[in-house]
Amino acid sequence: MINMSTAAANRQYFDAITDTYDSKPFFVKVNQVVTDDLRNRLDWIGIPFANTGSSSHAQSVRQLDYACGTGLMSRVFGPYVTETRGIDVSPNMVASYNARARAAGLSAFTINAVVGDLFDTQNPSPTGAEWDGFDLVTASFAFHHFEDVVHAAKSLKDRLRPGGVLMINDFLEGGDLKADEKGEPIEGTEGTWAAHHHHGHEHGKKEHGVHHHQAAQVDEPGWDRAKMAASVVVPSFTVEAVRKFFTEAGLVDVDVVMMDKRVYVEIAGQKLWRTILFARGRRPAEARSEL
Repeated sequence: MINMSTAAANRQYFDAITDTYDSKPFFVKVNQVVTDDLRNRLDWIGIPFANTGSSSHAQSVRQLDYACGTGLMSRVFGPYVTETRGIDVSPNMVASYNARARAAGLSAFTINAVVGDLFDTQNPSPTGAEWDGFDLVTASFAFHHFEDVVHAAKSLKDRLRPGGVLMINDFLEGGDLKADEKGEPIEGTEGTWAAHHHHGHEHGKKEHGVHHHQAAQVDEPGWDRAKMAASVVVPSFTVEAVRKFFTEAGLVDVDVVMMDKRVYVEIAGQKLWRTILFARGRRPAEARSEL
């Protein structure tokens, strides 16, 4: 097997699945549930949004959608921000993201994505004033693809304005239920069942509050299991682990909450009901000079 960086593995995997990424019926449902839930949590996210109808709404709100894919987080918050910038390592995902935005009649000034990698320690990209000072940075179902979650969270925190918020969603460790052949949840099967292998990790190895598991040996049509496995570092996170890496990254006002209901997914031949967590952390406000 050829060794490659996590970024390269992610690029290869997501380039390959761009055309079918959101078309699966269960993804459509998951995306809608996430959208509805987050739009009901605007106050919890903790920044002034635009177009909310409240007296305290903001005139200008800038969002960075990192690992943007085809733009779920951009669509979630689109009505409440005035400018959105996306970054993804996958050129195909970026092309799809921008094509959707243009098809919706939105200008590149309002919303646009580029190919980049903020986590590259030698040459993070993109750079420039346009890519700093965001009110909100989001990353949806992305942190389980990142090799160093502390470095990832810190890199994203650094793109926030002081007082800005990083908000992510991902899957909760131990929050899975197995599903039967009809997709119905099997009660009493709670656990961590999203399975994969990655970079030679031993089966069940636990690091940073997350488990590594062996891949299911069934390919789902339209998905390349080997590429998917290579792109995933961890399948899920504990609440404590997320709090820890957010705090180590220098974020404050950290909170982690779970969606009330599980969501149904089919991945690598597995049928599961999974629990989604949302995490929020704030870049500290700059200290005021006493002079």
